[in-house]
Amino acid sequence: VGKWHLGFCDWDYTPTRRGFGTFFGFYTHGADYYERLASNSEGGFKGYDLRSNESVTHEGEGEYSAQLFSRKAVEVIESHEGKQPMFLYLAFQSIHKPIQVPDQYSRRYQPYGKLTKDSKRKGMITALDEAVKNVTTALKQSKMYRDTVIIFLSDNGGADKDANWPLRGRKNSVWEGGTRSVAFVSYPRMPKRYRGRSTDDLFHIVDWYPTILALAGYSKQLTDMDGYDQWLSLAAGWPGPRTELVYNINTALRFTAAIRVGKWKLIWGYPEGLRSNVPRKETRAAFAQTLGKARSSDLLYLFNLEKDPNETANLAHENKEVMKILMKKIRRIMKSGKVVKPDTPFLRERGNPKYFGGVVSPGWCKAK
Repeated sequence: VGKWHLGFCDWDYTPTRRGFGTFFGFYTHGADYYERLASNSEGGFKGYDLRSNESVTHEGEGEYSAQLFSRKAVEVIESHEGKQPMFLYLAFQSIHKPIQVPDQYSRRYQPYGKLTKDSKRKGMITALDEAVKNVTTALKQSKMYRDTVIIFLSDNGGADKDANWPLRGRKNSVWEGGTRSVAFVSYPRMPKRYRGRSTDDLFHIVDWYPTILALAGYSKQLTDMDGYDQWLSLAAGWPGPRTELVYNINTALRFTAAIRVGKWKLIWGYPEGLRSNVPRKETRAAFAQTLGKARSSDLLYLFNLEKDPNETANLAHENKEVMKILMKKIRRIMKSGKVVKPDTPFLRERGNPKYFGGVVSPGWCKAK
């Protein structure tokens, strides 16, 4: 239920062909919270974006999306046969742009005057909180709550400057402010001594897949996996199994590689990302495209995140031995053949909704 944003140019990339039994939501990065219109910043892409399974739907026309998606999630819960396990992925678009929310939520923070952007954002968070409460209430009323693991998380840091202070950076970067996000896990059957605590263990987004499979009782051996089963760390206080992670290795527009090993983090290349619609030919002359060029341009950053989680002191020229170890690891990863290139369709003009009756639609590329 909610935002997909994992590809839609071919039907095989859409939710009901990627393992989900049902789908209600939108395909793109973002849409109007009331009208379901998706568009890009240049204005050339604009179309209606809401589906029920694979059919266009106008259900909930004019309804605020946090309320609509929570209502649809409640319907899934109430219609579910309690003894059968269920995985519900509920991806709210809140508080992604556009900044929209019913006034009643924002007025809690600014009773008078023209509403500020900050008050609207706070209102969006409050509307999101209410939506989560509605889903939780439905779980309790359906007598499913005690057997439900709720995982609440975000996909990246905030997009606005200083939004992630004191962490450095923002969305679309490999700084901690762009890549670290708050999360919590709630499970009523978790032993009391492990509730209400926080953990400093490393956890990467790819760890959720094996962790959720383990929760579901999947017992077959998983091979060629990037993730770790982290359930015993979360629910029983075991030491976390992860000691290192890859933030990103990207050669699509300009070179960026970032990894963490223990307390050390190395950024090799450009910490800030480029917009995905920047033509490659415009970047070749302006930016370093390879390991060697990035190194010769002194685009190297080393941080001790245990002592300096806000990435204020670059130790690249003080800890040469650590640098060599981490740089060697990046080279080894890049030569391993396991770095997956982005599966981005180049002929994106074919996907313009104007060719599909004004509706965001699959059917303009071939799935790999």
